[in-house]
Amino acid sequence: MLRLTFHFVLAANFAVSPVSGSKDKPASNCRNPSALYEEGLKDYEQKFTKAAIEKFEAAHRCSKNPLILYNIGLSYKRLYDAELQPDLLHEAKKALVEYVDAIEKDPTLGADPEEVKPVLAEIDAELERIRPPEVEPEPEPPPPAPDPVDPGKPRRMLGIGLMSGGGALTVVGVAVGAAFASKGANLHDQLNGDGGVYDALEAGGCGLSVDADAAGADTAACDSLRSQREGLVGDGTRANGVAFGMMAVGVVGLGLLIGGAVAFAQGKRATSEWESSQRAHVRLLPTMGGLLLQGRF
Repeated sequence: MLRLTFHFVLAANFAVSPVSGSKDKPASNCRNPSALYEEGLKDYEQKFTKAAIEKFEAAHRCSKNPLILYNIGLSYKRLYDAELQPDLLHEAKKALVEYVDAIEKDPTLGADPEEVKPVLAEIDAELERIRPPEVEPEPEPPPPAPDPVDPGKPRRMLGIGLMSGGGALTVVGVAVGAAFASKGANLHDQLNGDGGVYDALEAGGCGLSVDADAAGADTAACDSLRSQREGLVGDGTRANGVAFGMMAVGVVGLGLLIGGAVAFAQGKRATSEWESSQRAHVRLLPTMGGLLLQGRF
């Protein structure tokens, strides 16, 4: 209390004068800073702390005298002791830190900054005490366990794909091959069947070339029959070639179909074994005292 009174008196001696060399000028249209300061002292002594703070702050604004910051700081600290509002403690520290900075920069103010540092240490300790505890973030949940992998599924899917593709190739190959084989047989009959082109050539005395025509043969008719023969032979050759090719496609498709069925069966067996391994295996064994439950879970 003696130190508090000393600084009040000390600040009063400088309340009307700004700090030497300060660039801040007293605010215009202010009341007498000395009168404001004296009213603040009276309010403080009568426990009207909020009113005292208002007067001290007004006197400081009007005079720019840093010594009044000490009064402001201690007033905020006393108000905190009554109301326990952390903002008040922060205001007290702010004013006292500015006070220490000012008197360290200007020794002619005649104040000792070391006298205030214990008060600042007390404020820091209180701020640390009331600081809310840090909330640790909740740990992230562990990633979900991966789903068990069915080792037979890829092979089953491969088998299904092979059977689908092989079946399609088999159907297309057989159907198209059969169609062209039928066409080739029809062309063969037109050439070699009864009343076919070869019979007509022979009946007309026509040979396979002009030089082979018999005497008196109708050359124009023979040329027409030879042209027809060549067209049928070409069409038959192409039809037979397509038929053989599509039959080969059908054979390949059949192979894929068989391979897919084998792969699907192997995958299904692997899946069955895997599913069996995932289930618990329990055995009941007879013992002298009853039954023993044994198994893998």
